[in-house]
Amino acid sequence: MSYELLIFSIAEIHARTQIGAAGAVNRYLTLRNWFIGAYVVQFEQNGADRANYGQQLLLHLARDLKRRRIPGCSPEMLGRMRVFYRTYPQLGENGSSLFATESGTSSAPTDQIEISSPAVTKSDTALPTPLGGQTLLRLSWSHLIELIRLEDPWKRAFYENECLKGSWSKRELQRQISSLLYERTGLSLDKQAVIERARRQASGARVQISELIRDPYVLEFVGLAEQPPLYGK
Repeated sequence: MSYELLIFSIAEIHARTQIGAAGAVNRYLTLRNWFIGAYVVQFEQNGADRANYGQQLLLHLARDLKRRRIPGCSPEMLGRMRVFYRTYPQLGENGSSLFATESGTSSAPTDQIEISSPAVTKSDTALPTPLGGQTLLRLSWSHLIELIRLEDPWKRAFYENECLKGSWSKRELQRQISSLLYERTGLSLDKQAVIERARRQASGARVQISELIRDPYVLEFVGLAEQPPLYGK
């Protein structure tokens, strides 16, 4: 082994493990937030003392979780977790097994509270095939926050797939949504050309390891944030 190869090998293993660590934290954060959303919904539907909290549940919950030093649980974020749970019920099918796989243990959050998948509203309109649990976890929590804002399931599926194919950064996802890529594609006679043009433009805006590591939600989750993220933005 030459000295140059030694340097290269060390840099390569550092980069790979750094990416793996950042990805693992993001997956844990996403799983945690899905389960929190599920707990909130289950309590709202079946909690023995839910009537005592009513519309103020999230405010009370955020206050008490803050006292326990549990980060990332403002009333606004708890509301997003609730939407996340309802938007991606497929995580309920194997969420416990995914959690156990990630943690390397046989235990899962469902040991404490029985969680059912959210009811799926019947529709006469065909719906897109949902992402599998493992695929969904390839998206960061920052990406998912943007995606759950999209109420149209076909529109959301479009951006999910393009984001995964292009490894878009959060800012690129925001930019493509703001530029109405989905709507422009639907109106165009040459849909593939519109998509290919957008992909070329986004090719230089792939998610970077620095973005994953410095993500404010991740830093807050692991207790390294200097100040909490601006949830309203």
